[in-house]
Amino acid sequence: MRFNGVLAEIKEQYPNIDLILFLQEKLQLPDYKAEELAARIEKQFFPKETNETERKSVKRIFQKNSKSQSPAETSVYSVDHLSGKEFELFISWLFEELGYEVHSEKHSTYLGVDLVAAKDGELVAIQARRYPKNYVVSDLIVLLSKDAMRTRECKRSIVLITSHFTQQATDYAERFNVELWDCETLACKIDEVRKKTTEKGQSCFPHYTGSLAETLSNFETTEDFILEPRTGGKYDLHLTGVKFPLLTFQVHANEVIRCVYRIINNKPVGEHEGVVLISIERDGKRIGPNETSAYALIIQYLETFLA
Repeated sequence: MRFNGVLAEIKEQYPNIDLILFLQEKLQLPDYKAEELAARIEKQFFPKETNETERKSVKRIFQKNSKSQSPAETSVYSVDHLSGKEFELFISWLFEELGYEVHSEKHSTYLGVDLVAAKDGELVAIQARRYPKNYVVSDLIVLLSKDAMRTRECKRSIVLITSHFTQQATDYAERFNVELWDCETLACKIDEVRKKTTEKGQSCFPHYTGSLAETLSNFETTEDFILEPRTGGKYDLHLTGVKFPLLTFQVHANEVIRCVYRIINNKPVGEHEGVVLISIERDGKRIGPNETSAYALIIQYLETFLA
């Protein structure tokens, strides 16, 4: 029964998934079994749809890195923690902030998103994929990008991944005008966007107005933060492109009755495990700094994630 459900998902998404990785994750299969099953599925269910490029894509697009080559563990603030939809929105936001005009038409894939953007009068085919940090991506993804560039009539192509490329992929990309962005390049692009925002004089934080509750609610108008309402008057404050909330606060009668920092030593924690800045005791007594001082401390805390 479980396999039938997985097969139905494959039929719906094929060929826009890495079939081997999909089977590994869904069925918890080792590499060789996933490869054997992928070959059998393609032969039985997709004999006509599988052209040469797609057959190559089913082969190992990426491979596990050796321990000696494995990249260093990164901060918890990385795009691989986003959901599929959040990742799509993040990629669109990133390229728009970098000066690209992102077309509304896009194609979601199992591991990311394909889209077309325009910059300096040129159309650019963009493939964004989330791969495990301990994998390196082969030159096969460059072949897929080259084909996408041709079918979408683009002048050049960008492949963005959350891991690293093999040297063969880098060499191959230079031949076909394909620009490669690995996880380190991606981090640099995000920093570039942050610096541009600062240079434009755009304040990341709302000015204190009226009350702490009113001021915190104004974070929804900023470019860097997202305010997500919850039940019971609670709100989670996120940094753009980050799944985990940085801050949770609760409002009652236009007063912040609880405020909790949700990141401790660069690790996300639950609401009841975080550092409490403001709270209300059972007798109604407020614990914490006054509202203006509390907001200054909140800004000081949030600034550490924008550095």
